[in-house]
Amino acid sequence: MMKKLFLVWVSCLALASAQTLTLPDTSIGLDSAEGQKIWQSSQEKADYWPLIIHYETQQGPAECGPASSVMVLNSLGLEAPANTVHPPFHQFTQTNFFSPEVEKVLPRETLLRQGATLDELGGMLAAWNLKVATHHAADSNLETFRKQARAALASGNEYVIINFHRDPLEQKGGAHFSPLAAYDAASDRFLMLDVARFRYPPFWITAESLFQSMNTTDSVSRKTRGYLLISK
Repeated sequence: MMKKLFLVWVSCLALASAQTLTLPDTSIGLDSAEGQKIWQSSQEKADYWPLIIHYETQQGPAECGPASSVMVLNSLGLEAPANTVHPPFHQFTQTNFFSPEVEKVLPRETLLRQGATLDELGGMLAAWNLKVATHHAADSNLETFRKQARAALASGNEYVIINFHRDPLEQKGGAHFSPLAAYDAASDRFLMLDVARFRYPPFWITAESLFQSMNTTDSVSRKTRGYLLISK
């Protein structure tokens, strides 16, 4: 049943991503034959289904952080605020994510103007009473990142959001946030659910390339980018 659901979802994804940019050779699209084969062989993917069910497209150029956060919040099954667009349902959205506590960390107006740093997004998620571990690439290494990310993806109760720059991946665009959904040991690749869904489809990227893309300097914080580990 799971395999059938996956194939149906991939078919829909292929249609939805028809207008996206072509991925460079560094990346393997999930909707490709090779990408599907990697997904089938991957072992650490407990986070995949919860995230796919709550997959978001960022609303604006600077809202990749909130979009990634909303996916994680909904996947964790927390009690959500009211969805004002679809009452009386309750769901985390890129608008109600900005609670009064989150606004104290980084006002939505500021985020829309300049985006969020790794530390700021970590603080915004922590404002929802979550356990958040912030790791800058300069303070970590490839082996540590791979080990921690794999453990989180296999657990089903911990999530990984990556803060990276597209240049080392030979992709078009700049700094970005998106969550990871799976890891395949045979190819040493992580599956990125890119929240800029209008730009690129979900893609597999090697751990080494991904770490290089995190080991870049944020012009606002003057620190390297990195990753967040999030759990209840």
